[in-house]
Amino acid sequence: MTTESRVRTLITPELLTLVVDAQLPYGTSEPLNFAEVVNYMSSSGFRDKLEPTSARDALLAISHLAPNGQLPSSSELDLMSLLPPPESPEFPKQCFGLQLLLDQASCVLFGGIDKRWQSGVFGPLARRLTAQWLALPAEQRPDTWARWHDDVGVQSYDYWLVSRLTWIAPISHYEDLESQRIALALMEDTRSMVEERFGVKDPYRATRDALLKDDQAFVREMCKGGAPRDAEGGIDRATWIFWWCMIIDAHWPIIERFGRYPYRNAVLGRESTEGEKKWLDDTSHVGEVPPDVAKAIAGDVAKGVWTPLGHGGRD
Repeated sequence: MTTESRVRTLITPELLTLVVDAQLPYGTSEPLNFAEVVNYMSSSGFRDKLEPTSARDALLAISHLAPNGQLPSSSELDLMSLLPPPESPEFPKQCFGLQLLLDQASCVLFGGIDKRWQSGVFGPLARRLTAQWLALPAEQRPDTWARWHDDVGVQSYDYWLVSRLTWIAPISHYEDLESQRIALALMEDTRSMVEERFGVKDPYRATRDALLKDDQAFVREMCKGGAPRDAEGGIDRATWIFWWCMIIDAHWPIIERFGRYPYRNAVLGRESTEGEKKWLDDTSHVGEVPPDVAKAIAGDVAKGVWTPLGHGGRD
């Protein structure tokens, strides 16, 4: 069996559906408790649900199409060919599952030196997939409320809002300004939809211009521990999504200044500039891999090799 055939054998509709359900283990017909959403996102629940599945094997098979971290061409790995046709009612959930497999499952199922694969291979493949679905006609886009309501059968707008964040994640994670422009536009659409639907205004609008010039805002806000909670520890949907809109926006000034994320330099074996070193010191090196992992990756880079995926242990 060829590697491509093995990838197709492993990436099944059943697996992709399971990945979505593991990421979003919520009811699809009622409002969500966003405090519970936050708690699940910060738990090991997603990883625990994936461990008994073929998700890890599927990612290992994809890695064999990327020897030494060389991304397979679109003809060598046609991501859209792994999915139903875009007009199919099954397409939105299956496409979401594939994106989650590449962008999120690869983060939680592999650790140590394997993190280089997430940043250098699986993340870029997820961004390739987002470019493909973004190019579809509006009525075929898999990320819209209309598709999830009409085709997938989701009745809960809250459920769709949580998915919306993850649809946009690989775009904001990508290291170029065009991707950041797209992410900003998608989050503005999301912000405006919530404001109109629920009659509330995003309080972060007042400080957004300053945020887009503050390259330390992302790390500073993430370190605060998430969206603000009320006196009883609850979080309403508007507070949750507006906080995430702000967090996604905060990626822009880092890429605008450096053209890349300095905290990824170690995991990708890149040398930091003097400006990046100061930024990393100023942000307490949040987001960097541990020194021993950075050293091992640097050793691979010096030898011109990638340690095969699966040798890095678990986080």
